[in-house]
Amino acid sequence: MALGNELITSALAKINSDWTYVPLEDGWLLVTTSHQYSDGDHVELLVRRTNRSVEVSDGGEALARLELAGVNVERGQAREMWRRLLRAHEVELHQERLSMEGPLDEAGALVDNMANAVANIDGIRLLAPAPRDSRFDERLVTFFQSEFEHVEAHPQLQGRSGGTYHVTAAVGYPQKMTYVQAVAGANNHTRQRAVEHAFTIFSDVNGSLPTARKLVVLSDTDWRPEQTNLLSGVAYVGSWLYRDRILRFITTGRHPQSHMLMPRQSEMTQAT
Repeated sequence: MALGNELITSALAKINSDWTYVPLEDGWLLVTTSHQYSDGDHVELLVRRTNRSVEVSDGGEALARLELAGVNVERGQAREMWRRLLRAHEVELHQERLSMEGPLDEAGALVDNMANAVANIDGIRLLAPAPRDSRFDERLVTFFQSEFEHVEAHPQLQGRSGGTYHVTAAVGYPQKMTYVQAVAGANNHTRQRAVEHAFTIFSDVNGSLPTARKLVVLSDTDWRPEQTNLLSGVAYVGSWLYRDRILRFITTGRHPQSHMLMPRQSEMTQAT
């Protein structure tokens, strides 16, 4: 080990004897500290001697971890926390790497401060936006694409009123596609609006599209009987929870007398 590294490790050992060191190229020393990231990984830093001083760098790890978590430190609350922590730890940013420099005999304190800074900065990842749940209509299209060769997302239909509508998907055989409208909602109001929208679409296209080629797929089974009855008057009605029945309906071409491709609410209540 070079004399410079020996001086550095000697200074570091005064702070923590449990740290480990691996010499790298260009005079750098990789130091694995006892500090940990939020996921349990140990903080590793780069240290090297420059003349009579020592340079400490995170090698770009802090920013890389935040970017991987989906955090943008150039805007919003994340930017404020980022800047506050850099100031608090007196750390500088150069070419997306955190760094600091000081006297050789203070190497241990510098590394300890940088390790603390990097670990604290890693906590900004808690500000990462929660993963967006895919919308029900997107999940439904993806499901159909995994089951059928011919799937058209958001095809346009012409109504008797002259209005045009984009339904969720057209699925099945090219000359005899089944037109599907997804129906979902986060609350009673949006669910009722979704029901009315599907009813309007399939009522208006009755003249050009037979009921056997119209399908409403509900996001779940927790719908009022009057809502499912309304929809079953203009289309077949299935549920995401009973996808096997939807697949049979589309693939076999058999159209049962009942337009309900799922148990009615009364049947499900009795089953439970």
